[in-house]
Amino acid sequence: MEVMRQPSENATSWIGAVVGYPKTHLILAMVGVPGGHTIELIQYLEPRGFMGPNRNDRCDVGAAHCGMLVDDARAWYRRLKAEGVWVADEPTLRDLPYPWGRYAFYFQDPDGNYLEMVERLPKPQGSTEN
Repeated sequence: MEVMRQPSENATSWIGAVVGYPKTHLILAMVGVPGGHTIELIQYLEPRGFMGPNRNDRCDVGAAHCGMLVDDARAWYRRLKAEGVWVADEPTLRDLPYPWGRYAFYFQDPDGNYLEMVERLPKPQGSTEN
């Protein structure tokens, strides 16, 4: 991913109205892939939220995760494990045709957010599946 929008602070009444906290002050940035999807990253400075790892387990109501397609999920798994990152389990082969994930695994970022890496076969020519 690339930084698509540099981190910037926002404490406007507009953002307060959007998020439902009148005196909001936050930092936001956007990362993504050129010509593709982006992810907005937000840090609330005001109001201050819970300071600690995500309290939701990945099976809890209200829990969420962000998935991303990668070329080699097993290589990413080995790299993250070597760095001491928590991962749910080792990716194993799921032998199904495109667009189904062949290898995938969940892991957590330093804030306890759940992320998923998915590897699948290349998109067949003429396919409209995503």
